[in-house]
Amino acid sequence: MNYSKLIIFTIISLIITDSLSYIGSVGALNLGNSTLISLLLSYISIAILIFIAYNENFGNYGIPKSIQNLFKLWLFWNIFNLIRGAFLASDYWEWKDLLFSGISFSLIPLAFFLGKNILIAQTIFRYTIKYLFLFGFVFIPLTLVTNEELYSRLMIPISLFILFIPFLKLKWKVLVLIVATISIFMVIGFRSNIIKITFSAILLISYYLRNYISRNWLRFAHLSMFAVPILLFSLAISGQYNIFEELAKEEGYETLNREGEQENLMSDTRTFLYVEVLSSINYTEDWIIGKSAIGSYQSDWFTDDGGAMNGKRTGCEVGMLNILLRYGIIGVFLYFLILFTVSRYAIINSSNYLAKMIGLFIAFRWTYSFVEEFTIFDLNFYFFWLSIGIVSSARFRNMSDNEIRNYFETI
Repeated sequence: MNYSKLIIFTIISLIITDSLSYIGSVGALNLGNSTLISLLLSYISIAILIFIAYNENFGNYGIPKSIQNLFKLWLFWNIFNLIRGAFLASDYWEWKDLLFSGISFSLIPLAFFLGKNILIAQTIFRYTIKYLFLFGFVFIPLTLVTNEELYSRLMIPISLFILFIPFLKLKWKVLVLIVATISIFMVIGFRSNIIKITFSAILLISYYLRNYISRNWLRFAHLSMFAVPILLFSLAISGQYNIFEELAKEEGYETLNREGEQENLMSDTRTFLYVEVLSSINYTEDWIIGKSAIGSYQSDWFTDDGGAMNGKRTGCEVGMLNILLRYGIIGVFLYFLILFTVSRYAIINSSNYLAKMIGLFIAFRWTYSFVEEFTIFDLNFYFFWLSIGIVSSARFRNMSDNEIRNYFETI
């Protein structure tokens, strides 16, 4: 079945909703009914993902049984907490959170089905390069007069496409590099973007050094990215070592923001979030199964800003804290298992180096979820779950480097 038009709609919808969200967050323009427009587009996109997932199922793409079961468990746990949220919602704001963000983010993992079908993924890659990246420069003037992060946020898939550079035609290689460079220099203070692009650049370099990199090194890197954040989290909780506080002591990372004010790129903007969120998880039940899809925490730092209402926030800037808050330790464990299993298959059971790079890319996202990762329905998570889907496919992992190059030739 040809899903081209449906796929185009989901990508355009995400571009529109992301744009409205980032412009609206700074109050730069009077956007009128933008919230309702975003909600409508999000629900139609979710309906499309459900339709494609239903028709595709797991198909004949060689998805390992372990990944199938873990993905089903993760989706079940999300839906279970959606239902819990509907029963627990008691006021306007909780229902708004459930309808406007809880449903869409809980179902964004369905983008997995776009990736596991390598032909659908190929179509998405083609549209993204030829339209989003190529014509995305028109967003630069709008960025300059609204939200300085707008262009970089819309180009967020670039960190994945950097990994494709060895397999792309020359003109698309150049385009990807230009977009990556501009997205960095448009807003130097957007630390998350710089970190993701830098890590992808390191993976890209590893491609050209792949003959000198043993499989054991890749396994070590993979295990480290899953183990180190858990270790650092344990040390911080016990009061022995806080990496955020230590990094904040570093000098030489100051830059000027748009207002001409100096800011330190290493400043600690995360410790207080951990303190507030963990302090708000009071009961054993909350720790185990979470506060449901409408989970919130009380903030002393935010009152009626930063998405807060009377000091109550429905989520924070740290992805792992949001998963813990809403889905509990069970949710964190399931998230760990699916990312670990998929990335391990990509690194160990693949015949092409691109799959190995994407595996490390996925592992890095686990690490980075302890630092940031806004858990919302956006281009970031759309392409993240698509990348999980594509390396889950044995058809993709069994392709040689030359076959991968031919796969991208059609772009």
